[in-house]
Amino acid sequence: MNKIMNLIGLAQKAGKLSNGTESVKNSLTKGKAFLLVISNDIAENTRQELLNSAERAKVPWIISGNKYELGNSVGKEYRVAVTINDHGMAQRILSEIKIMGAEANCTGVI
Repeated sequence: MNKIMNLIGLAQKAGKLSNGTESVKNSLTKGKAFLLVISNDIAENTRQELLNSAERAKVPWIISGNKYELGNSVGKEYRVAVTINDHGMAQRILSEIKIMGAEANCTGVI
């Protein structure tokens, strides 16, 4: 999981990331997102709303870390969701997920 958080941090530094619920929603609806990352302690209503948006946009999603770990990776106190807005970086994170033994597909990571 550390590797994934480091890659998320790199995407933030490169300016290829949207963070915070409203920015994430905009990124998904405007077709800028290539990967949605949500924390495991996100509110259920917010989670469902973001997952529905991701599924409509056919954007893969993963659940990784808690809101403090996710926030720390982007230099904030906490964040419940981020989108990776670069295809190459999103693919790199998804390949790390596969290396860890999880399955990734368009409806999420199992």
